[in-house]
Amino acid sequence: MKIHPIIRWTPRILSVLLIFLLFLLSLDVFESDEPWYKIILGFLIHNIPTTILLVTLIIAWKHPWVGSVVFMLAGMFYAIMMFFNQGPVAILSVLTLSLPGVLSGVFFGLDHYLSRKNKKPILNVMI
Repeated sequence: MKIHPIIRWTPRILSVLLIFLLFLLSLDVFESDEPWYKIILGFLIHNIPTTILLVTLIIAWKHPWVGSVVFMLAGMFYAIMMFFNQGPVAILSVLTLSLPGVLSGVFFGLDHYLSRKNKKPILNVMI
């Protein structure tokens, strides 16, 4: 049985959209009146999470369990951090930035589970 394309492609598309959104949000650093070297440094610092998620997505393309773990942890970490720092007022930003990460992680996990379930063992030995 082949994995349904929706289960295969949903986490990848959600992850690309989340990474693109994080990149767009990092462009706000160019609106400041700081010197150019501070602006570039701020831009690089803002893009550390984006780079980590991009590398994770590249690895998760072939190994979905990596995407499952990292995206779920990143989404939960962001949600917990926002609730501790800003309280329930942050629900909109949590839903916007955390929920796609957690959903990507769930779908990557489902993709991994179903792809492992469909593989037949090479040697079936009972001890």
